[in-house]
Amino acid sequence: MVTEMNISQFRSWLNNAPPEDLVTIAPQLFSRIGTLDDRHQDRFIQEVQNNPQAKSLFRKLQTVS
Repeated sequence: MVTEMNISQFRSWLNNAPPEDLVTIAPQLFSRIGTLDDRHQDRFIQEVQNNPQAKSLFRKLQTVS
């Protein structure tokens, strides 16, 4: 389902996805990010740091684990 989407469709899906779907894909997303080369991982981290909502979410995740 998600793999057949372009980035715009994926963003739209993320905005409208039920929480259960987001929880289901989160481990796969983080696993995939872990396989990226250092340059792309650094870019991902930079994007998270520049987004207040993402930054807040990752801070919460760090306190849970």
